Order: sequence, then C-alpha cells, then structure tokens
Amino acid sequence: MINNIKRLLNNVLFILITFMPAAFAGNVSMLNNLKNTRTNLYDTAFQHDLSNPKSNPVLSAMVNTTQMIEPIPISDPVPVMIDQNQPSSLDKVTQPDSSNDPKQGIEQSTHPVTPMDNLTFPEKKRNLAMWNWEATTWTNSPNQFITKIKSKGINQIYLQLFIENQQIEYEEQLINLLDIAFQNGIEIIAVEGAAEMILESGLQNAIERNQIIKQFCQRRINKPCLAGIQYDIEPYLLSDYDQNKDLIWQQWAQAIKKLSESWGGKMEIVIPFWLKDINQSKQIIQNIEPYSLKYIIMVYRTDYELIYDISAKWLSWGDDNLHKIVIALENGILSEELEKYYSLDQTYSEIEKEANDENSADQIVDYSKISFEGKEDELFDMINALTEVFSSWSSFDGFAINGLAVEED
Repeated sequence: MINNIKRLLNNVLFILITFMPAAFAGNVSMLNNLKNTRTNLYDTAFQHDLSNPKSNPVLSAMVNTTQMIEPIPISDPVPVMIDQNQPSSLDKVTQPDSSNDPKQGIEQSTHPVTPMDNLTFPEKKRNLAMWNWEATTWTNSPNQFITKIKSKGINQIYLQLFIENQQIEYEEQLINLLDIAFQNGIEIIAVEGAAEMILESGLQNAIERNQIIKQFCQRRINKPCLAGIQYDIEPYLLSDYDQNKDLIWQQWAQAIKKLSESWGGKMEIVIPFWLKDINQSKQIIQNIEPYSLKYIIMVYRTDYELIYDISAKWLSWGDDNLHKIVIALENGILSEELEKYYSLDQTYSEIEKEANDENSADQIVDYSKISFEGKEDELFDMINALTEVFSSWSSFDGFAINGLAVEED
C-alpha cells in the first residue's frame, strides 16, 4: 500500500512539472493580450479624436481627459467685406449681484456703479467710434485723417458717403481711405440718415443709395471695404411729429425693415435715449429687432450720474435681450431742431412737458449739460471713467462720439 501511495505522488508531481509552465505561460500571454488591447483602444481613441472628435463622444472624452488644453488667443480681425451673416446675439457672462445697488430706483436689473472687488470680467474689445460728416476731412489726405483719429484712440468711423448720379463721389479717395484704415486696424461703417427717409419718396431714395453702397462693396471682394452700414434717421425731426407720433414711429420701423432687406443683412441703428420712455416703446423696439445689428444710443449728457443712469437702462435691456449697445456722446453743438429733445434732465416725459410749456421758448438751453463743446480732455476723461464701469454689462460695445474735431490742418 505504501508503494501505491508513492506511485500516486510521483504521478501527481509529474503532471505538475509537465503542465504548470505551459499554463503559467498561457496566463501571462492572456494578460499581455489584455494590456495590448487597452493600449490599442487608447491609440485608436486618440487617432479617432484627431480625425473626427464628434463621431464618437465616448472615445473623445477618454482622450480629452488626458490632454493638456492651452488657451487660444482670440483676435478681432477687421472685416474686409460686409458680413451679411453676423450673429445678432451676445454670449452672456456672469453679472454681479446688484441687490445692494443704491441705484435700484433706476431699473431692477441695473448694475452697480463700480464693479465688485471680488469679481473680474472677461476682457473684450472696447470700441471707440466717431461720426464723420464732412468729406473735406479725408478726401485731400486720407493718411493724415487716419493718423489724427488713431491718435485719439478711435478704431471705428461712421462715414457719410456722397452719392451723385448713381455713383459714390470721391471713390478713388474712398478706396485709398479704406486701404489705409485697414492697415491701421480701423473699421469704416457707412452712415446714412435723414428724417425724410421714412416717407415714401425719401425711402425710395434711401434704398437706391443703399444699393449703390452695397454694389460698391460687392466689387471689393477680398479687398478692404466697409464693415457695415448704419442708419441715423431721427424721425422726430419731421414737422408733423408732434401730431402723429405713433404713426411716424411705425413708419420708421417699416423703413428700417425695407432698408435691411435691401442691404441683405442687419444694420446698426441710431436711436435717442428717450425712445424707451414713449408710448408703445416696447413694440417699436421689438419691430426693428430682427434688422438691428447693434443700437447706438444718443445719450447726450455731460454729467457722470446722468450718463450712467440713462446708459444703465439700455445696457441692462441689452443684456436681457442679447443686443449690443453703443453709448453715444456729443462734443459739438446740437442743431436747433434737436434742442427740445435733449435740453432737459433725463426723461422723455420731462422733455414733453418742456416742449408743451408756453414759456419754454423763453428758456435758455444749457448746452454744457448736453455737449462737451469741444473740451476733449473732459470728454475722454468721462469715457475712460465709464468704460470700465460699463464693461460689467456683456451688451456694452463701446462709445461713439459726435462732433469730434478732425479738420484738415
């Protein structure tokens, strides 16, 4: 029996010595195959992600968790042609809590006068624009003109074009101006405007001009050209405005619609700050919304608090409705027709009361409350002080200046 046990143990030992190495080798091979499979899966995911990151989100997610993402600098190239497909909305950013804002009487959604210490806002391009209504400022020496406005920090020009006999006058000088502006990082936007543009005959003429400017741009493909078109119509300057306000604003909105359709894209629209205060203002603004690239608000005041109060309402509205807002200030002397719409403190109701006051004709307009009257140091100090404050609104798109002196030497 002892011999039988010995023979059994020898057989077991023989089996172990013979087959265990092979089995162990097989397990190692299996483990290696598993490791190679995971490695191949990672390699496949990496190649897949590079070729088409959206086709397999699971594999793409695997790769993205292993890669170091470096920020890509964002630049704002000057357009060389009008962009008919520019987005109408803004990307919203987190806004500061204004629950403790002492100015909550302005409007519930307004922002604090100064940004909160613990919040930083994304850096963005801060435009500084100017209107230019005189051809003589640039036709003789486009180079000198651009040098002057660049020295003032201007990077956008609202340029009135002169059209006679179905063509743009000074076209050769205009092309030269566009080339020089492009080289200096300055955008040029055509500005059109007259109260009569809401009337049938005036609108037809405006559409013809619109088409001439558009055709000029179409001939400038892949060359520096206009960055867009702006309309500064101001229908309240019509003689019968006081008798037909609602009708005239309806005609204004209809004119903007037709001009936008003629242009083939959205346009910049200039509007008075008090438009939000008149009857049916919400409907009026809503009517032009589909055709508006940005709103240039004529906040013609020189006092910090008044500029802030008026602008805050529009900037808050711009944030809520995803529209760009430009704050316009006056540096020249307003025409007599405009005096009654900008001569008082803040609201349209006050302006209306003054306009209907029998003694209002005897009152003297204090231009220093409306215009900086050529005091550029005060003007730019105000712009610098408000730019950082207004940057807390995502809708803020910079300032525009009317009446800035750029006459030829």
